[in-house]
Amino acid sequence: MPSVSQLELEHCKELALIPGSLFEFTSRFITAPRQHQLLALYALTRSVNSIPISSVDDAVKWTKLKWWSEELLADPASPSRHPVVRALWQSGARSRLADGLLVRLVNDAIRRIDAAPDVSEDAMFKRLALQGETGILLESALDGAEISGQELANRATASELFSLVSSQLSSGHRRDLHLPLDLLARHQINATRLAQEPPPKEWLSVISHLADKGIQWFKQASPGLESSMVDCRHLKLRWAMEARQLARISRRTRQLLRTGIRYGPTDAWFAWRFCRRFKT
Repeated sequence: MPSVSQLELEHCKELALIPGSLFEFTSRFITAPRQHQLLALYALTRSVNSIPISSVDDAVKWTKLKWWSEELLADPASPSRHPVVRALWQSGARSRLADGLLVRLVNDAIRRIDAAPDVSEDAMFKRLALQGETGILLESALDGAEISGQELANRATASELFSLVSSQLSSGHRRDLHLPLDLLARHQINATRLAQEPPPKEWLSVISHLADKGIQWFKQASPGLESSMVDCRHLKLRWAMEARQLARISRRTRQLLRTGIRYGPTDAWFAWRFCRRFKT
């Protein structure tokens, strides 16, 4: 059975298990060795996806992403320079991930460098679908599951809307003007109003609106998909928790904007009962 050395495992935990994050919560319900594969994968996606939003020059971002593209496609026999890549190989995850998917992950990050705001919500939904599909395909590949077409787009858009909304509720996160221009105009939001404390009621409306849109995208997804995916236990749990949290955000926007998203005993009970439906 593949095993990850302690050094690589601790490095992946530091990157992937962000305190208070959804993955930090859901990973508790997954046992090794799949947990180690997911830790390595989420550490990788965070390492790559954090580059476009980092506060360095674009030239530095391009250099870092070029390095990642070379590192991910390097010969398995060559010594890896990064503990996350070593963890991917040691856990057995890397052998399940096609080179094309890993290249797509890096290319997605490249497209986000200095990207202009979306003109409309429809444009945002299309971008979020493409952006979120890669992560779903990577995770489902660990179980050899297949998901494609509109079903993939629906799940990806919903998941990315959850990520977008939850990031705006995170403690210390700067409120983001990088939202569809028609949405900001409709709610009369600009940089000055966005910096107000407490936030204007229009910003609460934007957050609630995006949460509602995420719920709608989840409802468009086929309920029969989960039963047809034999494994993917964590992916199913992730989707269930995202839908649950979006509903909570829609109802309690003002409160959660003040406190942030927290996972408590009722969430643990929900997750435990949800996981009991599937074979380990």
